Amino acid sequence: MPIIATLNTSFMKKNLEFLPQIDGLRFIAVLGVIIAHWVAQSFTGSVILGNIPYGTGVNLFFVISGFLITYILLLKKDDIANKESTFKTEIKNFYVKRTLRIFPIYYLLILILCIVNYEEIRLYLIDLLTYTSNWYMVLENKYIGHQTHLWSLAVEEQFYLVWPFCILLVPKKRILLTIFLFILIGFLSKIFFLFFTSHVSAVNGATFSCFDSLGFGALIAYNQIHKVVKLNIKYVKILLWSSILVYILLYVSPGLLKDPVKFLLFNSMTSVVFFFMIFIAANNGYTGFWKAILENKSVLYLGRISYGMYLYHNFIPLIYFAGLNKFFPGFKTDFDLFVIYFLMLVIISTVSWYLIERPLLSLKKRFQ
Repeated sequence: MPIIATLNTSFMKKNLEFLPQIDGLRFIAVLGVIIAHWVAQSFTGSVILGNIPYGTGVNLFFVISGFLITYILLLKKDDIANKESTFKTEIKNFYVKRTLRIFPIYYLLILILCIVNYEEIRLYLIDLLTYTSNWYMVLENKYIGHQTHLWSLAVEEQFYLVWPFCILLVPKKRILLTIFLFILIGFLSKIFFLFFTSHVSAVNGATFSCFDSLGFGALIAYNQIHKVVKLNIKYVKILLWSSILVYILLYVSPGLLKDPVKFLLFNSMTSVVFFFMIFIAANNGYTGFWKAILENKSVLYLGRISYGMYLYHNFIPLIYFAGLNKFFPGFKTDFDLFVIYFLMLVIISTVSWYLIERPLLSLKKRFQ
């Protein structure tokens, strides 16, 4: 049975909340990043665990973001075409909603880091305040301590400055071409930074280099609305597993990090794998074991608070060893610490969600 036959399209055009598997994948994405930053180094000697690219969870976030943002914008584009809204109204609403969702806890975190004079926060303050930390890292070819993970938020904000205008202003018949151009720009940017510059970190950190992941998400959204390609879900799953096989072969291949061609292919395959993953989730296509995991109530909740989890996670070990470790003298292994860190992170992110994020998100109803 074709995928499209299983969709309740009239409901989908009004509400994306009926796609629980997307929220489930949000948690998978943030969990990968958390593992990469907390305990991945302890898996170095493991043949299996030591070879999982946990940090690519960021790319999964990009594909999800590209899908959700583009889906909303495409619907708003139809509203404008049908004289149900205006370009000015939709642009204003878009940025107000993004501001309510992203800015409050981000700038609160920066404020707290400044108050405690954390590390060299003032050295990177302008870059953090202006969401340009990714370019600081690319141009200076250096990490910025425990604030490093904020580079991906900078990429997203820079994407938001461009993408709404592309979707809302480009003629409808040119939208698909625009999406493909963004994907191509992402791929060509990787080639440029990898082969023609000394800024290899830009292969991941430069905004243009992330356009392929964001573009793949946009491509899914376009297909969901305009039904360009009707695919049977079982064939998409075959494509997913095939791409994962290629992905694994590229990753475990000897000399991968020394061979720029293999590195480029692996980096690009990351977006392809996540494209198929999100395509399936966007159709609630996971069944059996994966459906049970992705639609588990706890997983869905953690997916809902994943923004806070991502934002705060790199500071959890610092908070713990600032004094809390005295209350847990017997917890010394990486597994013990991971459990404590994770519980702390969930508590902090939950407080953030209920006291700051959710109340502010409720204001979005005024900008429907």
